[in-house]
Amino acid sequence: MKLVSEAKQIIDDHIEPATLIERTPITRATGRILAGEVKSDIDLPPFNRVSMDGYAVISSDGPGEYEVIEYVPAGAVGAKTVTPGHVTRIMTGAPLPDGADAVIQVEKTGGFVDVGEKAEIKEQIKKGKNFSPKGEDVLMGDVVLTGGVVIEAPEVATLATVGADPVEVFRQPTVAILSTGDELVAPNEKPKPGQIRDSNRFSLFSQVALMGVMPTLLGVARDNEAEVDAKIAEGLSYDFLLVSGGVSAGDKDFVPGALAKSGYDIKLYKVRVKPGKPLVFGVADGGRYVFGVPGNPVSGMVIFELFIKPAIKKRQGLIVTENQRVTATLSEDFKRKKGAREEYIPVKLKWEGNGYTAERLDYHGSAHIHAMTHANALLKIPIDTTEALAGWVGEAIIFR
Repeated sequence: MKLVSEAKQIIDDHIEPATLIERTPITRATGRILAGEVKSDIDLPPFNRVSMDGYAVISSDGPGEYEVIEYVPAGAVGAKTVTPGHVTRIMTGAPLPDGADAVIQVEKTGGFVDVGEKAEIKEQIKKGKNFSPKGEDVLMGDVVLTGGVVIEAPEVATLATVGADPVEVFRQPTVAILSTGDELVAPNEKPKPGQIRDSNRFSLFSQVALMGVMPTLLGVARDNEAEVDAKIAEGLSYDFLLVSGGVSAGDKDFVPGALAKSGYDIKLYKVRVKPGKPLVFGVADGGRYVFGVPGNPVSGMVIFELFIKPAIKKRQGLIVTENQRVTATLSEDFKRKKGAREEYIPVKLKWEGNGYTAERLDYHGSAHIHAMTHANALLKIPIDTTEALAGWVGEAIIFR
């Protein structure tokens, strides 16, 4: 049985990074992963950009009354050069006229006047004030974005500014999700004695969808060897197949055998983690991967955050594949009988001004899915730790 760190390394060693690239308009690029570096095709700002409404002046002129030779709004370019004893009425966003070396805001003047009239400049202004020099932010040819990042609003704005439309992004991986078990019924069905509603398939669906990938649901395979074989074979056409249930060693746990029949080479079986010990990871030709997760719903969610999400992120082309990890102080005592496995307990992280506090929840075990609705992180309890008293400091994985 592998340690969590060993299992993560095995998975990472076998997941191939993203290679397939496609071009998409920036209006459809949000949430996608940038495939390579982007360079600016212009200087930014592209000209000496005025940052205040007022008058473009020669700073050495100082206070006084000066003739307004021109009015330049944003979007226009001045046709006249500012010479000593003259000013240009200027608006925010316009290019600084030739000859001027500063802008004095209108509040420090006698107000706006028309072209040909005298503007009253009330204060001395320093050279270089109230405009951004050409190329101050970015020079033409500079790298403005690197590959492997999620495209969000700031990235979209940058892409638009440097003319990178359409943009090259990595193709999203395909993901299929399968549940197994005779006891499972649909969410809109009333369970009969011995039955439960299938929540795992839909929690996994949500976790994948939140990564920007829309998975395919393959339904439920009943505890029948032929049916499990057929569903597993169907899943082979996807980059990732996530199978919930049927991965232990029971009489009706047909998943490991079905995976072998479909050509998956099992690289990992069982991890020293709680919840989620019976984790299966396998690889098939053509960059196909399978994860088998336990049937208990919290187990499935924890296994996804620890092992599956980083694998999908790597396949998406992301540079950073791990969830954010922070140091947190436990607010209440935690005790367990055995410390043979690395355990992850759902907690509610709170920022207390100088650090995070991990607040324990009313959590009854790996079937207690409702507890996860109150959690935003998983607190790691190391192997051999059977007691963590209030004030104990550990590592927490933020998952939302």
